[in-house]
Amino acid sequence: MAFFNKPKYSTVSVKSRDGVPKGVWTKCPETGDMVFAKELKKNLMVVPSSGYHFPLPAPDRIVSLLDEGTFEEHDHDLKSSDPLDFKGVASYKDKLEQNRKKTKLEDAVVCGTGKIGGHDLSIAVMDFRFLGGSMGSVVGEKITRVIERGLDRKIPVVVVSASGGARMYEGILSLMQMAKTSAA
Repeated sequence: MAFFNKPKYSTVSVKSRDGVPKGVWTKCPETGDMVFAKELKKNLMVVPSSGYHFPLPAPDRIVSLLDEGTFEEHDHDLKSSDPLDFKGVASYKDKLEQNRKKTKLEDAVVCGTGKIGGHDLSIAVMDFRFLGGSMGSVVGEKITRVIERGLDRKIPVVVVSASGGARMYEGILSLMQMAKTSAA
């Protein structure tokens, strides 16, 4: 009677798709539709058929918001350190380095000045890809400087927030940044 006990599942071998280079197509997690990567980028990382929003990296958001060629980055040299010598599965220093390589950013925020419609402004754009956009002492300092720069020059301040909250690796130092940026 083994003939009637047919297995419910069978293994199917699939040929490798070596003909399609990586990064040419992106799959929509909502509908499963395949979207041409260039089309997705042109549409600011929004899937045309479903309206699903992929994360938009900070540099791409700056390009989409500001007048072409007007962005001047400030405080790029400020870098997070490990003031508490945080130990975990991976050290905080290692996590920072991994995120710098992955995102090609120094921290979770890119700050500077630019123009929208010919009008000067001071801008901070957070990037969730860098440690969940969490706010550590350097992110707080950079955002505070953006606000102070706007006040000093009497220009508008734009902050595009994408934060996951305080950065646990810096303890109370990161919690203080919320008060610091609010006070600015």
